[in-house]
Amino acid sequence: MSEQIDTVVRFHDIRRLAELKRCVFSLAGQTYKAVRIVLALQRFNGEQIEAVEQALRPFLQGRDAPELAIVNLTNPEPADARSVLLNLGIENATGKYLAFLDYDDVLYPEAYEMMISRLKDTGAAIAFAKVRVMRIDVYDEFFYTKERVVTPYSGSDLLDLFHNNYCPLHSYVIDRSQVPADMLRFVTTLTLEEDYDVLLRITSAFLSDFALVETDIGDYYYKTDGSNTVPVGGLVGEARLKFIREAKTAIETRRRGTIVVPVVQKSIGLRDPNQPRTIRQVLDRMPAR
Repeated sequence: MSEQIDTVVRFHDIRRLAELKRCVFSLAGQTYKAVRIVLALQRFNGEQIEAVEQALRPFLQGRDAPELAIVNLTNPEPADARSVLLNLGIENATGKYLAFLDYDDVLYPEAYEMMISRLKDTGAAIAFAKVRVMRIDVYDEFFYTKERVVTPYSGSDLLDLFHNNYCPLHSYVIDRSQVPADMLRFVTTLTLEEDYDVLLRITSAFLSDFALVETDIGDYYYKTDGSNTVPVGGLVGEARLKFIREAKTAIETRRRGTIVVPVVQKSIGLRDPNQPRTIRQVLDRMPAR
């Protein structure tokens, strides 16, 4: 595989083109220059695809500009296609490294250079950093960044990740040459914690690096107009709570059914690392945090 990094960007609403442009601008500004953007569109027509291409063209010119590949989901099902779009993007990846970035978030210029350097230096299959959560007001012509948001989850290492997902979608880079293709598949029935499910599978099977976990490499924007990706497909009330419970049950099933390989057990300080243990068994053996 080449040293290229493929960044899968999901985009589902042509009305949000200004935010997509900001996202792609942040990728065009990466100091790591071997960047290929795989833009996964959700059921766009020909006119909309042309509008996207025209809007992004200024960021894709010049010798060091990123390459752009557009893939379009045309199947009418499922209605909530966020996991399907990620899989579609991964299927079209060609480089050694893989990352994700939603259309309404951004990365700082040095993000990929730092994380890929960690992967090369450590031999880890996945490297993590930190993403700021910023609250913004959305206006017709601009976005106003109000403040940094304190998130309910925080962590510093793999054990913390086994407990809770504190690593947003664009806070990590994966070495695709180490991770089997079937492990880089999002469960399409999961539209909540779908990325966490993949992280549990990867980090239980391969070494991960958390050296940059206190280093900000991008922003996640929490928009006060409520236009962030709808968390549970528009469900409200008891239906929404039921959806969340089902997702949490699926994640706990993953913890109870996924074996942590010996080299990973050893990296977190477990005695007798050759003893078969699931993620849940590892958590039960380690001191409470």
